[in-house]
Amino acid sequence: MRTSGTEKPEESADEFNSDFGGRDTTHPHIVNIQPIRDPEDEPYVFRFELGPAILQQLLVKLESLAAQPLTDAVVKARHPGFYQLILDGKPVYIGKTSRTISARLKEHLNKLRGRIVPERMMCRFAYVEDPSLVDISEGALIRFFDQLDAAEWNHTGFGSKVTGYRRGQQRRSIWATEFPPDLKWPVTAGGSSEVKLSRIITSIAGQAPITLSIPRDFKAEFDRDHPAPLNLPKGTRPFQEWIVWVEERLAKGWRVQRTNTGWYIVK
Repeated sequence: MRTSGTEKPEESADEFNSDFGGRDTTHPHIVNIQPIRDPEDEPYVFRFELGPAILQQLLVKLESLAAQPLTDAVVKARHPGFYQLILDGKPVYIGKTSRTISARLKEHLNKLRGRIVPERMMCRFAYVEDPSLVDISEGALIRFFDQLDAAEWNHTGFGSKVTGYRRGQQRRSIWATEFPPDLKWPVTAGGSSEVKLSRIITSIAGQAPITLSIPRDFKAEFDRDHPAPLNLPKGTRPFQEWIVWVEERLAKGWRVQRTNTGWYIVK
């Protein structure tokens, strides 16, 4: 382009881009941002931190919502996003999931069984339409809500998935110690047809106030050592009484190994 002697030539696109760190020649649509390092310039630098901005908006959104019973949220929360658990009116846990929130809340509700009555628990949740937002660092999420004294349970092992036998021997849960299981929790098992002992144990485990399982490595051997079907009429009794009933029927060498995160039937 021609210019008069007094006119300033127009900047080319390349010249413009070079002022902002230069354009990547391999991917010309990407501008390489060069951080400003000079201490004299530092007071004037504006850095937009996406994570804190998202979390601040999340906080505003959650606080705008009325808390609802956890048992209701388990049914309603059918999309991915963030959720907050509230015990006796105090927020105690912040979580996120790329599954439906309902699926994650069901896991939490199972963990609360026999430890905290559901009526004490409330919940807020917020759906996220952009799945990438759920990928925000869990550490950043917890730190942000920790500053508000709203993430107490996040540090105690409450949010951990059900612990397997090997890991259960190595890990202790602060949360499980603070909220011990009610061993008198009522459990119903049995029926009209004969079933193997492993099936009865599975039925008890599905209602137990603590993780109860025959670890995968032991299942085949357990069934070999306990092949006879049992006739157990349907009945309800405290969990601890069921465990005594099971122990009385275990073959030689088998035992119930008790930890604060789970009870395992092993040899």
